[in-house]
Amino acid sequence: MAKRMIIMILILGPILGGIFWFLGVFKPQMMAQYFANMKMPPATVSSSVAETQNWQPFAAANGSVIATQEVTVANEVEGLVKSIQFTSAQMVAEGDVLVQLDTAIDEAELKGLQASERLAQANYDRDKQLFERKAVSSLNFETSLAGLRNAQAAVESQKARIRKKTVRAPFSGMLGLRQIDPGQYVKAGSAIVSLQQLDKVYINFTLPEQAFAQVKPGLTVVAQVSAWPNREFRGKVSAIDARISESTRNFTVQATFDNADQALRPGMFAYVQLYTGALRDVVVVPESAVDPKLYGTSVFVISETKDQEDKPVLTVERRYVETGLTQKGMVEITTGLKAGEQVVTAGQLKLQNGSQVVINNSVTPGQTGTAAAAATGK
Repeated sequence: MAKRMIIMILILGPILGGIFWFLGVFKPQMMAQYFANMKMPPATVSSSVAETQNWQPFAAANGSVIATQEVTVANEVEGLVKSIQFTSAQMVAEGDVLVQLDTAIDEAELKGLQASERLAQANYDRDKQLFERKAVSSLNFETSLAGLRNAQAAVESQKARIRKKTVRAPFSGMLGLRQIDPGQYVKAGSAIVSLQQLDKVYINFTLPEQAFAQVKPGLTVVAQVSAWPNREFRGKVSAIDARISESTRNFTVQATFDNADQALRPGMFAYVQLYTGALRDVVVVPESAVDPKLYGTSVFVISETKDQEDKPVLTVERRYVETGLTQKGMVEITTGLKAGEQVVTAGQLKLQNGSQVVINNSVTPGQTGTAAAAATGK
């Protein structure tokens, strides 16, 4: 029995030892060597070449469109709306009649006052003749003169009241929406309609106090509004606020824009660029090429190298850069990159220093995952 056991141990010992050696030593070494020598497939990216463009330095800000003249037309005296002689959103000229209030009672009162004026005039004329003949005292004559003047003033006051019941446009411009109806009794100061002058408009925007020395009247301002995304509006700085806000340390700038087609309307949000210097050459790359992080802004630069088999391959290097202005999807690179160098614009998430890449510019910055694979045909 013992002899059989010894024979079994002698047979199984080398077998088990070989198994443990294969699983514990040989297999891990082979796997480590395999992964060490395994080559990752090149990542597919899109690219762009850093180029030199002629840019003009500017300060960017957000602003609001304001009418050069804007008022809510209101009546000065109360009364009943007899007629409305305008429509909403109508263009009007200065002096055009907008609303006529009822003047029947006022005109009747005017006739009574005019009769009193004629009587006062007759009394004055009679007392004047008598005074010249020294038939009445100077007190009677002066009393007649004062009575005449009071009667004349009452007539003029009533005429002015009647005129005020005709509401006119104070200046030329475009009306807003009507806020009253015919037959409505309106109190003095009631809002009738808004009126804006639109042939020229202002855009007011704020800048930090650091830019105060750079801003001067006459500088060019370019504005864009969401209503007209493919259009630029050009104006000039016309006024700079006299003070800087203590709470924000910003100051307000006002630019004037010609608006013959009335494309700009009061209340519109505007993105403005105030050009503060002369044209200069700058190195720019697409915004999608720039990777901003807390520890720095970088781009992946593509260069050609040799692999282990001395074949040319494309590899990437993460390079930290400093940026400047941003304009129309392009970013100015102030340091860290030269014109002519090629940078990655899509596919950066799968890259690290030394990664091999294949360029396929059908991959756009917005394509990721399945969409990018479909674009590359993989």
